[in-house]
This record gives sequence, structure tokens and C-alpha cells, in this order.
Amino acid sequence: MKIEDAVTAVTSEANALLSCLGQPVVAYHVTAIMREADREHARRMQLALMRRSVEALVDDGLEDDAAMHFAAQFDGRVDSTWQLLHAVNGATH
Repeated sequence: MKIEDAVTAVTSEANALLSCLGQPVVAYHVTAIMREADREHARRMQLALMRRSVEALVDDGLEDDAAMHFAAQFDGRVDSTWQLLHAVNGATH
């Protein structure tokens, strides 16, 4: 899997987030996360994006619970895609 494919996979169902943050902003952050080889650093970057995502979704009119649910789903896609991208012999680094 290439980074571009990973970003596309992660953002393909994130229309609400792409709408309120903007596609370039989301793509930039997801690309940076996918490029980060260090798992702990990538996770910290991911958590920061999730916090920003919840804030943006709430600012855009979603209820807190709905925004957190959406962000949790997005977080799962980012995490699983990062793991696929960085899998080496069945293990992530």
C-alpha cells in the first residue's frame, strides 16, 4: 500500500469532516500520520487530529456525542490503515 492509497482509504467516508475542516487539511494531517514510522509519535499525532476533528464537527453543528462517535470511527480507520501501511512481516514497528 502506498501513502496516497492509505490517505484515500482513510478519508473516503469522512465527508462531514472533509466538509468542516477541508479536504486539504484532513489529507495533510492523515498523510503526516501515515508517513510517521514511529508508532507512539503517529498515535500522538492521531489523537491531536481526533481532538481537532471533534471540535470542528461540534463547531459545524453536530452534537457532542455524534461528533465523538464520528471521530472514533475515523480514528479506527486511521489506526488500522497505519498498521496496514507499516506492517513488516506481520508486525508493526
